[in-house]
Amino acid sequence: MTVKRTSHSLYDLWYHMAWSTKYRKKIFTNPRTIQRVKEILRAIAYHYDIDIQEVEICPNHIHLLASAPPRLAPSQIAQILKSKSTDILFKEFPWLKNEYWGGEIWVTGYFVRSVGQYLTKEQIQKYIQKQSKPRQMRI
Repeated sequence: MTVKRTSHSLYDLWYHMAWSTKYRKKIFTNPRTIQRVKEILRAIAYHYDIDIQEVEICPNHIHLLASAPPRLAPSQIAQILKSKSTDILFKEFPWLKNEYWGGEIWVTGYFVRSVGQYLTKEQIQKYIQKQSKPRQMRI
């Protein structure tokens, strides 16, 4: 367990977060685009003192494992990452304007779950890592 500190607090807060693309469009299929989206999210997070330990970009949604100081509520983390990434993605990938002429790439909502006694950070990491792997059909 790594306890982090700010000038007025000690913390070890981790969140599993996920959100979808608007209309569940499968826009993240190109490996270069996927890599760039990860870089963009990590850069935004760094600027706001958010630590993204794991991130997976699926064709129509993302999962991430993030830590942030207690001054940032989970809703603020989602808002920051979604709004800032939208601005950058529209600038770097002009073709997105054809898909999302309304100016929004992400849905309004999001999923968040905190890490705790019965759900460890390692369990969430493994789950997120499996998200982009193709699933085998059971017969």
